[in-house]
Amino acid sequence: MKQKALWVIVGLFVSSISIFAQNQGLVGEYYDGSNFEKKVLTRTDKKIDFYWDNEAPARGINPQEFSIRWTGQIKAPKSGKYMFRAKVDDGIRVKVGGQSVINAWGLNDEGKFMGYINLQEGQLYNLEVEYFNGLFEGEIQLFWQLPGDEPVFGGALGYNDKIIDSKYFYAPEATPPPPPPTPKATKPPAKKQAPAPKPEKKPAPQTPPPPPAPVVIKDSIEKFTPKNILFERSKTAMLEGSKLELDRLAGFLNRHPKLKLTIEGHTDNLGDPAKNLELSQKRTERVAAYLTSKGVEASRITAIGYGDTRPLIKSEKGSPKNRRVVFLIE
Repeated sequence: MKQKALWVIVGLFVSSISIFAQNQGLVGEYYDGSNFEKKVLTRTDKKIDFYWDNEAPARGINPQEFSIRWTGQIKAPKSGKYMFRAKVDDGIRVKVGGQSVINAWGLNDEGKFMGYINLQEGQLYNLEVEYFNGLFEGEIQLFWQLPGDEPVFGGALGYNDKIIDSKYFYAPEATPPPPPPTPKATKPPAKKQAPAPKPEKKPAPQTPPPPPAPVVIKDSIEKFTPKNILFERSKTAMLEGSKLELDRLAGFLNRHPKLKLTIEGHTDNLGDPAKNLELSQKRTERVAAYLTSKGVEASRITAIGYGDTRPLIKSEKGSPKNRRVVFLIE
């Protein structure tokens, strides 16, 4: 009977390992919208290594605007300082054990980011990876460098890149199986005496807190309206300095949720008018996507491209003053 019981225990242990291996990976929640608006799909992904060339990650998702949240646990094979690295287009946030390791939540065109954290060998740490795509193609790859590994330059991020393997990931419902218990003779548990009841304490009377002081809003539309939103010539990529003004505008709009915004895009009169119209529209959509990534609801934003049809200076051909982005707040 003892041998049969031992085989049953071993069988259960092997079965738990098999089920556990199937659950290795991270649970991915896929949303339509760049700010987790509408959940469409939940699945387990073995790795975070994706590239979408103007394609949706699943049916029912807009390929231009979607977001994903991966959750689970990660097991450290060594003790020491880890480097987490990411290649992403557009935004990413990574938390390990509740600590922010990477935070690049914006429109990044093939951005490369890294962060460091100390981990202990054999321990499991909660892992959360958030991603959004705001325009055109999307891409995300998550790498790490283990303690003691020397960086070898080359690869996508300038290092010897190692995509984190699924054997280090554990879905929320999966935990590493315990070793099989050794059969032992069981003894009846000793009886414990119930603890003596403690005297009930009455809470001390509390003084109600004073009412909050009224909030005085000192914002003004003129103060937070961007003046210098610039792009690379003939492209939709914004120059880095433009994002500082858009960050201030996003904060203003988030503080005043009843306001609505119209973004107008204009170009000069050089080149094909049809292409100028398309470029101005895509630039306004790029600005709108950036504001949405900062928490502004997309329903409050209207993006319109006028191309070269509304010049400020009609007599001058190719005038730089006609290349502009206009913000109307109401």
